[in-house]
Amino acid sequence: MIQPRLIRPSEVRGIVSMAEAVEAVRMGFREWGENPQINAPRRRIHIPTGVRVSVHQGGVPGASATGLMTHCEWVKPLSDHQEYPRLNHPVIVLYDAQEGELKAIIIGEITSSELPDNVAVTGLRTAATSAVGTDVLARKDAERVGILGSAGQARNHLIALAKVRKIKEVKVYSRRAENCRKLAAEMSQLLGIDVQPVSSAEEAVRSVDIILTATNSSVPVFDGRLLAPGVHVTTIVGSNVGLVQGGFTKAKRREIDDATLQRSDVLGIASIQQAIQDEQGDIFDPVQRGIIRWDQLIELGALLAGKKEGRTNAEQITLFKNNAGQGVADVALGALVLKKAEERGAGQLLKL
Repeated sequence: MIQPRLIRPSEVRGIVSMAEAVEAVRMGFREWGENPQINAPRRRIHIPTGVRVSVHQGGVPGASATGLMTHCEWVKPLSDHQEYPRLNHPVIVLYDAQEGELKAIIIGEITSSELPDNVAVTGLRTAATSAVGTDVLARKDAERVGILGSAGQARNHLIALAKVRKIKEVKVYSRRAENCRKLAAEMSQLLGIDVQPVSSAEEAVRSVDIILTATNSSVPVFDGRLLAPGVHVTTIVGSNVGLVQGGFTKAKRREIDDATLQRSDVLGIASIQQAIQDEQGDIFDPVQRGIIRWDQLIELGALLAGKKEGRTNAEQITLFKNNAGQGVADVALGALVLKKAEERGAGQLLKL
């Protein structure tokens, strides 16, 4: 009989390295690609106050774990982006994948050992997922990165990208110049690479191999006509369709424009079903308008399982839409955290 472990917020800060997180998430998506039944799309409810609750369900047999992650935020939609005035502790509930026994309850935002105090909404899982998608689709010799965004997600993503490519040069742009300069200075020192703030989105996306959009935008953040042959784009904005339907805001969220979609030779995505369910602005709406087709989209799990082909030559423009956190990634990370906690003797054993 399993004695479940309660792991608290102070015990999950910096408990795993980014490299470990990337490999855990890779395993989760690969197993999903092999077995479509082990993951369900993220579900959300929206309270009239602007508070929303999300639930991510998944199972990862390779980690002998199944379960869910849930988190709650107070969301404040603005004209061209959205903010989070209050973030609350996410909770992962893990069960044994063999007999369904409760294994662990993990409370708090999991952060990497590289940035233990960098707390962003599901920031570690999001960055690890983006890194896996980028690793699968970007050129192997990609070494120059342009980042749009300068908050916690941008920090996590840069560290994650550095685990899958030998990054030598980074340009970063955001609307807040001071934040941009601060990020550049911090990441230059932490990673030992050249990270430079730039004055426009256009400058950030020119002459790079990988473009990352890590924003809370509701409007496209760069002009897809600027994309050079061979470039890879990773974008993370999901959907606020519940806020639209609830009358809190009029605009669905977008980070990329139609030109980016039209010019991409390979369109990777975390979950097609998620895009359909949430009517996501970056994917669902362009499909409805005939800009792209559903059959052009390739799920990350299918790429990792070898069921679909990604980039086939160095000149192709590729895109990975990290369109929502998936339960397989959260459960894989949760299982990793539990393993680390057991090794350290962290957490409290529960008597049920």
